[in-house]
Order: sequence, then structure tokens, then C-alpha cells
Amino acid sequence: MRHAGDMTSAHGSVDEAWGPKTAAAIEAVIERRASNAMARRGWRPTPLVFDSYGRAATDSGPGWVRVLCRVLVMPPTQRRSAEGRSRGWRRYLSVSAPNLPARIRIGQTVHRARTEPGGHLDLRIPVDLPPGRHEIQVSVPGGAEAGRGHVDVIDPTIGRGIVSDIDDTVMVTLLPSPLQAFWNTFVMQEGSRRPVPGMATFLNRESAGFVVYISTGAWNYAPVIRDFLRRHDFPAGACIMTDWGPSTQRWFRSGLEHKRSQLRRLRTEFPELKWFLVGDDGQHDPAIYADFASEFPESVDTIAIRTLTPVEHLVMGGVPLAPDDLAALLPIVAAPGLEHAHPPDGVRRLAGGDGNALIVQTL
Repeated sequence: MRHAGDMTSAHGSVDEAWGPKTAAAIEAVIERRASNAMARRGWRPTPLVFDSYGRAATDSGPGWVRVLCRVLVMPPTQRRSAEGRSRGWRRYLSVSAPNLPARIRIGQTVHRARTEPGGHLDLRIPVDLPPGRHEIQVSVPGGAEAGRGHVDVIDPTIGRGIVSDIDDTVMVTLLPSPLQAFWNTFVMQEGSRRPVPGMATFLNRESAGFVVYISTGAWNYAPVIRDFLRRHDFPAGACIMTDWGPSTQRWFRSGLEHKRSQLRRLRTEFPELKWFLVGDDGQHDPAIYADFASEFPESVDTIAIRTLTPVEHLVMGGVPLAPDDLAALLPIVAAPGLEHAHPPDGVRRLAGGDGNALIVQTL
């Protein structure tokens, strides 16, 4: 016989399961109605294609590319705003176009799909392309013009790839401070953002031609990141962002889970590569990377951590760690949902206050 406490627990689990699903369904209805309303005002669906990556065909399998795109409904004159050439807050005043047919062209290959909730496309399309940079075009019915982006097709014999965090690893943001986050995101001019000293040189030195930037920031921010990386001579690479708001599993998307899942995806897609993982100690990068290296020691070459200053830690709400004390830095107390893992002895560990200090560590 079930006790009253058991009944409460059961109802709680039902509520937890249905709550995020209901919120996600409501969000989808709002998106669809807003998209239709804006279309009646003359706004048009506009594909924004993000830089991504692919795999060249090898003896172990055919080639493919990963297509990352978001379709927004906007006035035809505001494409420049959506592509990141405006003050921050304008990028977040957008209407997405879910369940819209899309035509994707890569070389001579044409693929058709429909946009997901939020107007997103995240597809792996089979296509054999030589290693190098290739253009992707995405067009939608009623769109003013096709969206264009690039995909870097990788020859897996390069042996190594880089995964880098963005906020406070390559770009000074200090986002966990609410006031600073609001200012940086919605007010600051894009040209005012500062790179972490020496980090572009460090990543260029260590890159073998394949760099993936993973951030917990929203996709609205991706064009800004792309322009920032180009402006400050960082190596080109895919920017894998995330989405805010409810999903069918949770009320708010988990940044920790986003990074963990993308690391595992890259390992599955490129099992031949050893990864050079770059992050900072302001949040959970050391724990995420240590956990991944402990689980897949054969897939990790190096963990490089930028150590924030005590003042930066104070703003971030963290605890300062001694820059020269790798034992204190890696491992650290794991974040909720992460095991307290120790990187294997075979994984090289670097730590320094900026890119220049990390370069010295490599010497």
C-alpha cells in the first residue's frame, strides 16, 4: 500500500516531468504566432548561418559536415543588426521561425530540412569534400536572400584538435556578475571588448588546424564572437553556443551539460584526435575537463587553464587558486553533477594568468 509521502513523491516527479515540457510547448506556440504576426507586417525569414566543421572522407567512413543555422523573422533592413554589427540589446529582440522548410547547399549537394523550435538547424549532412574551408548556403521560402557561412572540413590525420572556452578564456567578460553581465551583453559596444593578453598567440601556436570554441552563451551572441575572434587574430573555428529558456527536460538549459555533451560528441566524431582543452578557473572548466580526461584519457593531450586574479575571482564569486599550484588547480572540487575526477598522469597540465604565461609553460 502506498503511503501519503509516496504519493507526494510520485506527484512531484510528474510535475517535474510535465513542467518543462509544458513551458517548452508554450514557448513554441508563442514563437509560431509571433512569426506569423511579423510576416503579416512585411518581416521576412532570414537565415543566419554559423561557422561549423566537417570530416573529410577516409578509409574508416564517408565525409560529412555539421550545419549550424538559425532562422529569424525580421525587417529586411535589419540583417546587419542580427549579424552582430549593432549594440548588444538589439540582437535579443528577435522572432524565430520554427517548423520552416529550409534548403541547404554545400558544393553540389542540396539537402532539405525543417527548422526546429527556436528556428534552429543542427544537422549532420553526408557529403564528400576535400579538407579546407567551404561555403554553406541556407535559403528559406519568402527569405530575402540565402544565408551564408563556412564549414572547415578536417582531415582526421592531423592528430590533434583544440576545444576552447570563450568567456574569460579568450575574451574578458566576468559575466557571472549580474551587473557586469547586463552591461557587457546589452550595452557595451562590440569594439570595446578586450581579448585575454597573449591568448590568440597561444591558440595559434598550439593549433593543428582544428579549433572549436564552446560557450554557454546564447546563439544570439555567436556573430559577435565570430567578429571578435577575427578582429583579434584568433584561429578560425566553429562557435558552439547554446539556447536559453525551457527544453522538454528542464526549465533552463544547463551550461555544464552543454559543454560535457559537446566534448563527447567531438570525441565520437573524431576518435583519432587527441584534444587540447583550454578554459579558465572562474567557473567549472577545470572540473569539466578533468572529468572528461579521467573518463577518456586516450583522447586528451593537454588541459590548459587560465587562472583569474583574486579581484576577478571576487567579481566572479569564486575562490582564488594559486596560479603555480597545479595540485590545487586540477582537480578542483567538482560542480554539481560532475564527479571529483583527477586527470591521468599522462595528460599535460598548464596554468597561467594569460596566454603569455601559458606559452611560457609550454617552453
